[in-house]
Amino acid sequence: MRRLSCLSLLIFFLLGVKEESFGWPWNKDMARQPALKPQAQPTPRPPEGSMPIQGKEASRSREQAANVQNPVPPTAESIDNGKRLFQIYCAVCHGVDGKGMGPAAAKFVPPPDITSAFFKARADGFLYETIRSGGPLMPAQGEALSPKERWDIVNYLRSLQEGER
Repeated sequence: MRRLSCLSLLIFFLLGVKEESFGWPWNKDMARQPALKPQAQPTPRPPEGSMPIQGKEASRSREQAANVQNPVPPTAESIDNGKRLFQIYCAVCHGVDGKGMGPAAAKFVPPPDITSAFFKARADGFLYETIRSGGPLMPAQGEALSPKERWDIVNYLRSLQEGER
């Protein structure tokens, strides 16, 4: 009996030396798997203007976003929600009135007055993309706000610019 078990162990170890049979059949060798090289592009870039199937927005510059139309009508509900969100996410830097003198403005480069003629002339898509992706010194709020919430803030900014709020 001992001789049989020694012989079976010897055969097992000899088979185990072969690469194909090592750990068979549960071998999931993580060292030899198909993988991309570091910093390699996993897939070709999607066609221009296409939308990912996950429903996420395609990345674009603020100038490219100037052609995007605001899908959220500026209702009182949208403007009120935009005001609430503006006070949470934007007023720290831009101030409650949007003039750029929020509490954080003293510690950093003061943000611009978003009620000025310069921002009045900008398209809604430009403002939306600035909120989503950030500006030269402004941090992006894309992860914190849903697309509808960003459009609500744009509607509120437009009401601020018109002096309604």
